[in-house]
Amino acid sequence: MFTILKKIKKYREPLRHIGCQKRCFIVAAVILVGLVSLNYLDSPVKGKVENYAAKESIFVEEKSVNSLGGGLLGGPGNLSLTTIPAAEAAFDFTSDDSQEDQDLAILTGSGLVSQDSPVPPGADPFISMSKEVIAYVVQTGDTPFDIAIKFGINTDTILAANNMRDGDLIRPGDKLIILPLNGIRVKVVAKDTVTSLAKKYSGKTEEIIAFNELSPDGKLTVNGFIIIPDGEPLVPVSRPSPKVTAPKYAKEMTPLDNWLIAPASGYNWGRIHGRNAVDVSSSCGTPIYAAAAGKIIISDSIGWNYGYGKYVEIRHPNGVTTLYGHGSQLLVNSGDEVVQGQLIMLMGTTGRSSGCHVHFEVRGAKNPLAR
Repeated sequence: MFTILKKIKKYREPLRHIGCQKRCFIVAAVILVGLVSLNYLDSPVKGKVENYAAKESIFVEEKSVNSLGGGLLGGPGNLSLTTIPAAEAAFDFTSDDSQEDQDLAILTGSGLVSQDSPVPPGADPFISMSKEVIAYVVQTGDTPFDIAIKFGINTDTILAANNMRDGDLIRPGDKLIILPLNGIRVKVVAKDTVTSLAKKYSGKTEEIIAFNELSPDGKLTVNGFIIIPDGEPLVPVSRPSPKVTAPKYAKEMTPLDNWLIAPASGYNWGRIHGRNAVDVSSSCGTPIYAAAAGKIIISDSIGWNYGYGKYVEIRHPNGVTTLYGHGSQLLVNSGDEVVQGQLIMLMGTTGRSSGCHVHFEVRGAKNPLAR
């Protein structure tokens, strides 16, 4: 018996040690299984994010300088080196693309309809849009810029609709009027006509009639409200007119596809949409230059213009035309001859746009900004 007890005592300590190690093994195994499970569950999500980035281009990080790395199409273009305001660069301007495509679907074959008859018979340029005014309750942390992005319009539209000025405070619980598109909302008074309001607020008669679903004669109801697409306040913000000079920008830019230069500095989204268009975004007021020499065939600073807002179209000697949309101020007139790199307008967010950018179309040739 003594011999048996002695043997048990001999092996007791090793067995106890093995028991402690067993518990450690069990804990380690549980942790390992947990990590494997988490990795398995996470893998489909990761795939979706990578897929989205590949298809739609990755959102720009909130930095003061973007990082395209190497310029357009691998060349030394300056778009990758330009400073961009963080709040604007963080917004994906390709969100406008599908809406612009809907607007473009009703255009006639060779381009924008003539300015003399901008709306084809029976066509409604606003058919795909909501026409309801929304009452929005301000939430904690909201700014006019954030609200504008949320509803796909620009900040100026929110300020004008609510009789506010840039810098005015908004507080949680305040109610703001949100228009369904960029423009202004006015109350009709006696003697107002669609023609007089169009002239007064820089709109177009046919667009006012179409959007507000008025009778063909444009009859208005006194004390009622109408919306003027892309209309402008009576006292616009005064901006100094830059001198319309050229060549310096052109000399600094390397021609793309051997003849066109990038129309502006900023972030190139690279996604083709509409009629062979690519968006380049930067701050409002950024200069827009002629991508090549040619003749200005359209310079339209009034109206919604099927979502283009204020836009310029240039016909080049080889028959190709380029179009520059969403301007804030046009600096050339129809019939003008321009050289490559000449300043033609300033970047804005007019028409179908929720942030400052230029909608750059190339008709009849490849768009060199496409990735």
